[in-house]
Amino acid sequence: MVQFTPEYLVAVVGLAVGAAAGGSLTGLIRRSGDQSRIDIWDARVPAPLLLATAGAHLVLIPVVELQRQVMFGLYFVALLATVGLAIAGWRIWRLGAVLLPAGSILAYEFFAGKAHEADVIGLAVKLVELAAIAAALRPVF
Repeated sequence: MVQFTPEYLVAVVGLAVGAAAGGSLTGLIRRSGDQSRIDIWDARVPAPLLLATAGAHLVLIPVVELQRQVMFGLYFVALLATVGLAIAGWRIWRLGAVLLPAGSILAYEFFAGKAHEADVIGLAVKLVELAAIAAALRPVF
């Protein structure tokens, strides 16, 4: 059963703010004229999706229990580091862009299936994470 948890609505704001921050990243890269560090596709799609996911988890920290607060905070930092590696031109960033959201999706499946019930907002965030994985893998295949 999928439920709706009103206090998780802040995650939608986090998704929007994170995506906007990622979108501004594209503008900054274009203005700098440095196309060698991060591919324009990566700046336009996977980076904003990863930052949207990071934003959603960041704003959820105050409304979840302590254990998830720590995990969400660490996940936020890890996603920021992943995008930072992409901007710096380190190709290893794709590994983080795939494994971190994949781990989050698997953890949510366990969380929703065993500990709690799935909620609409959580499923929406997982959908964005899945899109981030697909976008990060697109140039590889």
